[in-house]
Amino acid sequence: MNKKDLADRVKTLREDEILIYVLSGIQEDAATIFKNPHSTSEKVLEAHQAIQAVGYLESAFDAITADAKLDRES
Repeated sequence: MNKKDLADRVKTLREDEILIYVLSGIQEDAATIFKNPHSTSEKVLEAHQAIQAVGYLESAFDAITADAKLDRES
């Protein structure tokens, strides 16, 4: 798959209602754990890792989009 096709797929994924719903749910669940003073350190760590995973996914999407944009401009 070329860079333009990858960027197009990323755009589609970012607009996908199911993916948005799932990622938002992960973030909301983690926020609930962070705000709960009775959350165990294990649960807080798991929530932190979930937030990191969402961040890694978003960073990968950003990198694919930027790479395709640079490729078009050159």
